[in-house]
Amino acid sequence: MRSALLEGRTRAAALAVAILAALAAGLYLVLVRPTPGVRPRSQPALPRPSRPVPGLGVIRVTPESWRAGSGYGAYAYLIVGLALARQAAREPGRSLVYVSGTDVNTRWDTGVPYAEARRRGWLLRGRDGRLLVNRSYPENRVADVGDPAYQRAWLRNVLRLLRRDGDRGVFIDDVVADLAPLAGEEAAKYPTARAWAAAERSFLRAVGPALRKRGYYVLVNASAYVPGDPASNDGSTTARWWRQLAPFVSGLADEHYQETSDGRDTLRTDGPAWDEGWSGWQRLVATAQSLGRDFVGIAYGPAGDPGRMSYGRASFLLDWNGRGGAFVYQPTSQTSDPWNGAWTLDVGRPLAAKQRVGVAWLRRYSRGVALVDPDPARAQRVDLGGRYLAPGGGVVSEVTLPPATGLVLPRARLGG
Repeated sequence: MRSALLEGRTRAAALAVAILAALAAGLYLVLVRPTPGVRPRSQPALPRPSRPVPGLGVIRVTPESWRAGSGYGAYAYLIVGLALARQAAREPGRSLVYVSGTDVNTRWDTGVPYAEARRRGWLLRGRDGRLLVNRSYPENRVADVGDPAYQRAWLRNVLRLLRRDGDRGVFIDDVVADLAPLAGEEAAKYPTARAWAAAERSFLRAVGPALRKRGYYVLVNASAYVPGDPASNDGSTTARWWRQLAPFVSGLADEHYQETSDGRDTLRTDGPAWDEGWSGWQRLVATAQSLGRDFVGIAYGPAGDPGRMSYGRASFLLDWNGRGGAFVYQPTSQTSDPWNGAWTLDVGRPLAAKQRVGVAWLRRYSRGVALVDPDPARAQRVDLGGRYLAPGGGVVSEVTLPPATGLVLPRARLGG
């Protein structure tokens, strides 16, 4: 009788232990179970630190756009229009004033006022004698960037503006290797792409080192689209152009980073088509950094589009050196606040180089991880090797990335 009772108690205890173990295992699985198809989520309410987050940048061109945002102290780079130069200079991040050597705007100053450029004969003409116009921005005329007198006037004026407002440097737009894609034709004075490229280099050689010698930061938006050249589709021509410009500047910017620049802003994936080439364009990050220059990637899209935000930021984090440079997500609506946790999450400093996981990539940071699946058709399961917070809540130790998806995940706290 006593033996049977003891045996029953032993079985009951064993069953209880088994149930507790199962419950514990079940609880663990709830906390860290694999979550297939984790997707980015919009997180506009993510708190904004009062100090700049390394690797984050913002563009604000008009006073209306400035008022639409807030928390500018969280950005490491602030690229602003001239009307905002003084306000941006008060922020702790690096404030850069938008200017252009190539363009002379008819209404506002991009380096040399329009009236002065016209009076001094610094506006280029086509073979038919008409003034050349930037096809994307009809209010912009094309300057004679190779004229030493224009270069000196531009430098004097920009230095005066920087001293007046106290900004840290400039963002020079439209530093292009060939004028024809911008203006529709070559200039009569520079009848070939090679002649124009030489003039553009001479401009940067004249103004870039002079600004840097005085302690100013020089970021250039430089591209090299060559009609009919397949190397334009994967960033190779731009990389060659950057190598020519690097000695004169502080940073190199890729506008429409990992998206097409044809007005649709289609996300790039891996592949040979002109609107793919993710791997080729991704090499620009390492190209700039290998030349001792910062890389800035600028992407565009609707406000609150977490897929675009996460894809661009995660791609940037895969190769960023953790020092200078930034990723910028610019909403297509100027009256939208760009801040969103889908791309502004602070994951600290890189711990190691990126690693390949099937068709995807992973890179670990001190406070998180960056993941990108650039494949256009295949999903990829990724073992994270730790516990991370999924967008929208929940803790995961592995995820399945859908095609053309990027994720930036913070590390989960112990006991979280």
